[in-house]
Amino acid sequence: MIPRSNQHFSPGFVAVVALGIVASMSGCATAPSGTPAVRLDFPPPGTGPGSPAIDRGVQRDIDAGWNELLRGDSAAARKSAARAGTGPVAELLELQATIVADDNDPIPRLRGLTDAQPDYAAVWITLSVAAEKANNEGLALAAANRGADLWPDERWENRAEQLHQRWVDDRVSSARSLYDAEQPTGALDTLAPALSLEPDNRPAVLLQARILIALDEPDRAEAALASLSRDDDVVRLSGSIAEARGDLNAALRIYASLPDDPEATLLAIGIAETQGEWSTAMNLWSALPDDMPEKAPGLSRAKLRWRLSVMPYYVLEAVGSTPLDRAGLAVILVSLAPKLETLPGGAVPLLSDIMDLPSQREILTAVRLGLIDSDQFDHRFDPDRAVTAGEVSSAINRMSGLLALDRPHWCTNGDNSPCTSLDSPISGERVAGIVITLVAREGT
Repeated sequence: MIPRSNQHFSPGFVAVVALGIVASMSGCATAPSGTPAVRLDFPPPGTGPGSPAIDRGVQRDIDAGWNELLRGDSAAARKSAARAGTGPVAELLELQATIVADDNDPIPRLRGLTDAQPDYAAVWITLSVAAEKANNEGLALAAANRGADLWPDERWENRAEQLHQRWVDDRVSSARSLYDAEQPTGALDTLAPALSLEPDNRPAVLLQARILIALDEPDRAEAALASLSRDDDVVRLSGSIAEARGDLNAALRIYASLPDDPEATLLAIGIAETQGEWSTAMNLWSALPDDMPEKAPGLSRAKLRWRLSVMPYYVLEAVGSTPLDRAGLAVILVSLAPKLETLPGGAVPLLSDIMDLPSQREILTAVRLGLIDSDQFDHRFDPDRAVTAGEVSSAINRMSGLLALDRPHWCTNGDNSPCTSLDSPISGERVAGIVITLVAREGT
């Protein structure tokens, strides 16, 4: 067993393995048969690209010192390094013994060696190990990358990749999970160390901007994006920044500037519809690929809303009224489902109380088709009376049947499934929304 006083190795730094494996990977001399060996995360000092030339005597001392390190005897390794002289190879062996002994800081001298011997791969890899042990992530990753570049061996390339995965990729992934879980503060804290290592890491910077937007810090988000080239992802996030600032017109222009990006186009459509810019919404819907399932109903809905926006004043008054009256219900049904006027039905009724109303035509169509009832004895429609939920649902169900549309699933007490509600007082906007959704879904 290795004496307890010599066991100074941190977890993950060295692992006990068969000596034959160590020798085969490093090309170094082996310890006597049966002697326990340790695997070191750096290569022997006299190996690899850029290693300075040494004579046979120095090589013997270096090999002896390396075998002593494999046995965990850092003191003996230092003596071998001293016998090997004062050259860079001997100095590297001494510094590797310092890492194993963990009794001094080898980093300053290792950095001095990299300055003096910039192409000596083993020094860079050893520096990476020392920096990792000291929790200096930036130096450890940079040195590991430099060592792998100089010595493109699978072991050193894997080491650099593993450090990058642990300190950059895994943190970005964890931050993204926190962001998706609507924990932006935790996401930003998790992402910060990764960005400190790689300030230009594109996925990390994009995620940082999204997090800052979620934290209502659009100025910081914009500053973060300044380091990236202005491609579609950056432009789309610029639109989100404009939205966060409340500048919806700017956001709409930014999103609409990406006509080949369906995601950006949908964002532009959302703003256009929110602002009632139905002509713009129609154009944006039309620009989307035909194979997008939301295109047809969305375009139809935008057309209906646009049609509604240019209709006579009494139609707009009906949609804007609360509570909605019977005349307004007739106007909304017939105006938003104009096919109703082309359908055959009963005889045109005579209604004495609607003769002076601008909505007379729509009311007569609604009564003729049985969408809304009337007093057949007094020949009155009672246009000013507020509608009930039962009248609205019955009229829409009848309309759906005439136009071969799916009827809404109306909400009832205790109904937990998705349903269509009619809360009192019933507004024209609510009824118009239901009708538009039904008609748009069927492409009418």
